[in-house]
Amino acid sequence: MPTRVTLIGAGEIGSAVAALVKTSGAKIERWDKDVTKVPDQRALDEVVASADVLFLCVNSWNLRAAASSIVPHLKRNTVVVSLSKGIEAATLLTVERLLEDALPKGQPFALISGPMLAEELDVGLMGAAVVATKQRRTFNVIQLLFAKTKLRLEHSTDMHGTALAGVLKNVYAISLGIVSALEMGGNAKGWFVQQITAEMAAIIKKLNRGNGDAAYGAAGLGDLVATGFSSYSSNYRVGRDLVSGRPVTAQSEGFVALPSLLRSLGSSKTRYPLLMTVKRVVVDKKNAKKEFERFVRG
Repeated sequence: MPTRVTLIGAGEIGSAVAALVKTSGAKIERWDKDVTKVPDQRALDEVVASADVLFLCVNSWNLRAAASSIVPHLKRNTVVVSLSKGIEAATLLTVERLLEDALPKGQPFALISGPMLAEELDVGLMGAAVVATKQRRTFNVIQLLFAKTKLRLEHSTDMHGTALAGVLKNVYAISLGIVSALEMGGNAKGWFVQQITAEMAAIIKKLNRGNGDAAYGAAGLGDLVATGFSSYSSNYRVGRDLVSGRPVTAQSEGFVALPSLLRSLGSSKTRYPLLMTVKRVVVDKKNAKKEFERFVRG
């Protein structure tokens, strides 16, 4: 009997994941609050209740609402998979802690995080991701869904580190968009990636009980490089817009998460000079060229 998979959210990444999962022979249902995206969708309670695996393909600021909407209809053993990366502004909870709070106690769930540009997956190019979950069985279920695709998966039990890496790579991808727009060159890009990786590792280590390893994996460095230099990335585009002087109209995950990240770090945020440089440009509306030149000078 085929695995029944439901995807909540029919945006770019939801559509890309649906196409990949389809290769496994799974029976797929899709649902979106915008019915024009899935015109033939069944009612939410029906598609949730029938799911063996349920993907939440929504922005981080919509994650709690999405999770709350599925809870009344979830089977106890349904595997819930989130692709969101962010920090809830009201609670400062990262994605895995938000799901622990919102889902029924004991509900199996996982995070997927890594270089997975939807536009590249759509044309058959490879992707890679960390599947962060405490249970090996949950990872195995997810891995089977992607076994015939070019999406390379690895298992991690470090859920908090993985969630933090996803937040940080989005925030710092804005800085790489700025570096590109300022035409600082390839040498500068390499140096900035090194600086970013060091800061990400230090921040994750501080917020993750001394373990900063996630910064160096697919959810951290891997995704940073993919999104930090890609025109497909909204975080990259925000960085470029900040240099051009165009108003930032896109709600990128990094742009939204930055104030909550700064609050999570408290007074220790001043230990991370590049993060503070991004803060001065994004939050304080300082001139990007002047601030980044000041950072380079040290």
